[in-house]
Amino acid sequence: MKYVKPLNETEIETLHHMHHAHPSRRARMRAHCLLLSHQRYTIPPIARFYQVNRRRVSVWIDRWHTWGLVGLYDRPRSGRPDTFTAEEQQKVQQYLHETPKDVKRIVEALAQATHKRVSTKTLKRYLKKNARGGNAARSRQRNRRTPRSTGGANM
Repeated sequence: MKYVKPLNETEIETLHHMHHAHPSRRARMRAHCLLLSHQRYTIPPIARFYQVNRRRVSVWIDRWHTWGLVGLYDRPRSGRPDTFTAEEQQKVQQYLHETPKDVKRIVEALAQATHKRVSTKTLKRYLKKNARGGNAARSRQRNRRTPRSTGGANM
């Protein structure tokens, strides 16, 4: 049977913290898998619990042995470049501060300042993704206050 090599106290503590508090769901899952493997759970039950192929769990263990903590994170993938540069993002935030409820006015100001034309939907998507203030941040705070049910089976 394949298990993770014995973990020291620091690694166990780090993996526990990562399992409970990391923003990436996938990194939390991988940290928990390593902790379960350290507790001598075999790969098949771990794979069933997380509904992944057992080879995937084996790869996570191998990546831990090779790369350590860095091996638990997703690697960057190719994709479409950002719509706004860092300077343009600052301008969006400035315009948002000046006129927080007028997305059309922000689009117009951006077009004049950067010579880039974006739709109001693109701007709203950007604002939601980067929610610095506004309704999205308040909504997240509200959701954090409401207790979640833990209806799943725990190992």
